[in-house]
Amino acid sequence: MKAVFSYIIVLLSAAVYMVLFDRNAGGIMTVFLIVVPLVSVFLTLFSRKKVKLEIDSADDLVRKNRECTVKVRVTKNTILPLPVISFEFRATEHFRKPDFDVYRFSMSENRNLDFDITVFPEICGKASVRIGHPYITDYLGIFRFKMGIPPVEHEIDIIPEIHEITDCSEVLRSISDTLPDNDDDETETSAVYGRAAFPGYGYRNYVPGDSLKKVNWKLSSKKNELYVRMDESAGITLPKVILDLSTPETESGKRPGIADTGRITEGALSILDMCVRNGIECTFICPGREEGISEDVVSREDVERIACEVIKHLDTGNRLPDLSSAPGSKSSDMNIVCTLGVYDRLAEEAGNSVLAGNHVKFVIPENLYKDDSIPVPELWLLDENWQLTRTV
Repeated sequence: MKAVFSYIIVLLSAAVYMVLFDRNAGGIMTVFLIVVPLVSVFLTLFSRKKVKLEIDSADDLVRKNRECTVKVRVTKNTILPLPVISFEFRATEHFRKPDFDVYRFSMSENRNLDFDITVFPEICGKASVRIGHPYITDYLGIFRFKMGIPPVEHEIDIIPEIHEITDCSEVLRSISDTLPDNDDDETETSAVYGRAAFPGYGYRNYVPGDSLKKVNWKLSSKKNELYVRMDESAGITLPKVILDLSTPETESGKRPGIADTGRITEGALSILDMCVRNGIECTFICPGREEGISEDVVSREDVERIACEVIKHLDTGNRLPDLSSAPGSKSSDMNIVCTLGVYDRLAEEAGNSVLAGNHVKFVIPENLYKDDSIPVPELWLLDENWQLTRTV
């Protein structure tokens, strides 16, 4: 706008000079100041229709806290050199705020121009980058026009990190204690094999506080480390780790942010990994909006694969998880519900599940916990250091 105002001042000055001092010289300057900008504007308006913007990335599946490169390509379909073009670069909250958000360039004889923009993913989930608001300035730098190019967007999936929950003895003991109990001796005679290929029962590593009566000394001597029986017969339903993103809108009409969603997602995957590392096989469930995930997890490779698959389901407002037992089941279920908050419908579902003989444990981010939260059978808080602390 300043350039246009300055141009008008110069044009008026030339007109005044023509009238008051020298008609010929002033007339030439006035015509020059009118014709040349008109030619510049005409060529600029012609050129702006010959430009195309594209955006892509070297990898559409990236890991957190590792730089990735976004490629922007500008293509022109004319031999005319392009004046200054600008566009805005935007990334979702999953990325650290970029150093620059407006890019300016010009093109001479080259038909293609590539930009490499580095972004740093900090939060897991389905992220996106976009370029929009492209403008072109005429050759004299006086007038600026909006280009008729729609915003271009590109999606990038950011893989959740799997953190190590180191001080996990209390959590593991809570999980093991709520599995169906069985007082049979460690030398199970029936030829029944669990998923871990140990006869009769599932086993996990010993943690301080476990009863020595549950140590399988024969297996421990072979493995050179202590293994304790989980009191889980091979036919019993596996514990369920449920990622619940069904939290409704708040009174202000807002849902939890993507940072909280990413944290509880990584918390659920870390609990899966903790269980697998200690010999406890689980079932991972994420209801989703329409189709969800329900898979048995028996190894670290399963956890890493699920970490990639769960990205497309990280959308708050998913379906309410089903905490009831399977039809015809004679054993109790143990549900570990990783959620963004306990609300009425979820608490009611948990209460009905407990009345049916099942076990329900809730895990929520510590920063989302409130003293007036709805009471639940068992609640664990996940802090910023990826440690779990039991409250009730």
